[in-house]
Amino acid sequence: MFEREEELARDYFQAVDRQLPPVSEQKLDAAIHAGIGEGSRRGKNVRRRYAFTTAVILTVALLFIISWLGGPGGQRITAVPPKNWGEFEAYRSLARNNVTIKTALDAGLVTPLHISTQEKNGYKITLDGMIADRRGMLLLYTFENRSVQKAMVTGLSLKGPSNFSSTSYWTGGDGSPGITHNYAQLTLEEGQKLPERLTAEAIVIPDTPEAQLSSSNKFRTSLTTGFTVDTAEIEKFGREIDIRKTMTVGGQRIHIEKAYIGPTGIYLNAVYDDQNTKRIFSVIKPTIMSGKGEKETALTSYMTRSVNTPLQTMVFHNNNMDAKGPLKLTIKGIQALDKSDLKLVVDTEARKIIQAPDDRLTLPDRSTDIRFTESSSGVEGKAKSGQLVLQLSTKPTPNDEMTRVSFDLDDSFTDGEGVKHSIYRNEGTFWESGGNSEGWTDTGIFNLGSAKLPQPLTFTIISYPNPILEEQSVRIR
Repeated sequence: MFEREEELARDYFQAVDRQLPPVSEQKLDAAIHAGIGEGSRRGKNVRRRYAFTTAVILTVALLFIISWLGGPGGQRITAVPPKNWGEFEAYRSLARNNVTIKTALDAGLVTPLHISTQEKNGYKITLDGMIADRRGMLLLYTFENRSVQKAMVTGLSLKGPSNFSSTSYWTGGDGSPGITHNYAQLTLEEGQKLPERLTAEAIVIPDTPEAQLSSSNKFRTSLTTGFTVDTAEIEKFGREIDIRKTMTVGGQRIHIEKAYIGPTGIYLNAVYDDQNTKRIFSVIKPTIMSGKGEKETALTSYMTRSVNTPLQTMVFHNNNMDAKGPLKLTIKGIQALDKSDLKLVVDTEARKIIQAPDDRLTLPDRSTDIRFTESSSGVEGKAKSGQLVLQLSTKPTPNDEMTRVSFDLDDSFTDGEGVKHSIYRNEGTFWESGGNSEGWTDTGIFNLGSAKLPQPLTFTIISYPNPILEEQSVRIR
C-alpha cells in the first residue's frame, strides 16, 4: 500500500513539474515552513500517514528549489559576486566592456609588472600588468599627465633585440591631467615569437590641433621602459584548432584555415581564394558566438591583420572563463569589388576622373595645392605639394550601421609615363567625414608630393564600400 502511495505521489509531482512556473525564494520559504508546521501538528497520527506527508513535503521542497534554480540549463536568479582583482581593481570600469580583459582578470591570467618610465615633460607611463600568449600581448598601463592640458597616448609599441613586427590597438582615455588607466594590445605575425627582453615605447602628443596635425618631433614625447617575459611559459598558453572550412559569399570563397585561442583573444586565419573574381576588402560584422542557449554571448572582432598576402588574421575577444564551450563564426557578408573595377584614373591638372568604380567618387571644389609649414607638418619652407582631394558620397541604406566603410588607395601609383610614385602617408594625408539624413560623405586628402607629374595618374583601390550581404557561419569548436 505504501509503495502505491509513493508511486502516485511521484506521478503527480512529475506532472506538476511540467507545468509549474518559477517560484520566488520568499514563496519557497513560506511553503517549506508551512509544510513543516503542518507535519508537526499531525505528528501523532499513524506512521504511514506521517511518512507519506513527509515525503510530499520533501518532494515539494525539492521541486520548488529546482524551479527556483531554473532547472537543467536554466539561468540562476541569484547574483554572483564579482571576483576580487586585488591590485587590478582600478581596471574594473575599463574592463566592463572588454570581455577578454575582464575574464583574464577573473581567471588570474594577468602577470603583475610594476615597471615605470622616467617622467618626461610631465608625462609618465607605468606598466601595471601583462596578459601574453603566442600571438600577442595585452598591457594594462597607468598614464600620469602632470601637465596643465590634455595629452594623448597615440601609440604603444614593443621592440626587441631582433626585429619583429606587431600591430597595436590601444585605448588612451581622454588624456585629461591626472591619472588614467588604459590598455594596449599588440598582435604578432604568424610564426613570430616574443623575445625575452622587450622595450615598450609610448608616444604622447598634446591634445591640440597644431600638435595632432603635425609630424614634427617637437610635439612628440617618447616614454620607454624595458621588461622581461618568460617566453617558455607563454608558449604553454592557448591552443590551435584546425578548421579547414570554406564560406562562399556572392560566389567568392573564403577559406577559414585555423584558430588560435589564447588569453589575449581568438586569432582566426582566413584566406581569400586567389581564383575569386572580386577583391574582398573585408568581411561584414564578423562575430564569434560563444556558448549556447541563454548563455550564448557574442565575441566581436576589433582588428584584422593583413600582411600583403591573401592571409587575413581576424582578432576577436575571448571568454577566458569558458575554455570548452562551443564557438561559431558568423559573418553578414563582404565588402568587395570586381577586380576590373579596382583602377582609379585621375587627371589632377584637368581635375577630371577618367575611370572609377562608379559615380560616387568626385573631385570636390577645393584647392589642389597645399603649402606645408612647420606648424602643420614640420617641413618649413617646402615648395607647393600636389594634393589629390577625393570625395565619396553615399545615400543612406537600412544597413548603414553594419556596412559603412571608407575608401582608400594603395600607397603606390603610376604617372602617365608608367613611372611609380608613392603617396606621402605621414605628411598631409588625412580623411574627413560628415553626413546627415540625406547621406554621408568621406573625403580623402592625399599628398602626392611636390613634383609635376605626367598625366593622368593611375591608382589602385584597396578599400571601397560595396557590400554583398549574405550571412554565413562556420563551427570553430
